[in-house]
Amino acid sequence: SSGINAEYGKKRKNICQADKSKIKKKSSKPDLPLCIPENIIALDCEMVGCSAKGRISALGRCSIVNYTGDILYDSYVKPILPVTDHRTKWSGIRRKHLSNATPFSEAIKQIRKLLSGKYIIGHDLQNDLSVLNFKPHPCLLLDTSKCCALRHLAGLPESQKPSLKKLTGLILGQDIQKASHCSVEDARAALMLYKAVKDNWHSKINPYLNDSYWNVATASKH
Repeated sequence: SSGINAEYGKKRKNICQADKSKIKKKSSKPDLPLCIPENIIALDCEMVGCSAKGRISALGRCSIVNYTGDILYDSYVKPILPVTDHRTKWSGIRRKHLSNATPFSEAIKQIRKLLSGKYIIGHDLQNDLSVLNFKPHPCLLLDTSKCCALRHLAGLPESQKPSLKKLTGLILGQDIQKASHCSVEDARAALMLYKAVKDNWHSKINPYLNDSYWNVATASKH
């Protein structure tokens, strides 16, 4: 069995090295879809806890809305691991919601299909994308938690990372997450925040969308 494990380890190492070599070759700016309403969606996920003490975050609900706020996807999701903490205070998810929920393996296919090739609006997206095990190009991420233009509009220090609730209250005058989180409500809130500063968004947050970034990055490789 040690020989089999060694051979498996060798093959996995070779695959990883091959993948890395492919990434290194991508030195030019990728082809991106036009940043227009039909190519923009907003995402929010609610997590539940798995493992003995509920420390492992797993997807419990996912909501995706289009540019007008209409729901494209909204479903409770049953994790692969047994749920030990529903985190109801924050997630709004109860045991009954997961009893007949969509299995993770089925949900993830539908979700990735909707997200693929789209600009994704959300708040602190790294958490959502982590439980989805989905890694879109950084240029496609429109993260309201990292947008300096929103902090300026809200009258907050540029160094402060505000919550979605705080930004929504200060900029939109809306009180969200009153009792617990709702992924549809949060996705729509992030969408409205994006619209509030969309004309100033790219110059403030995302250097990947600036041609000068790619020129510098390419030059540094030679």
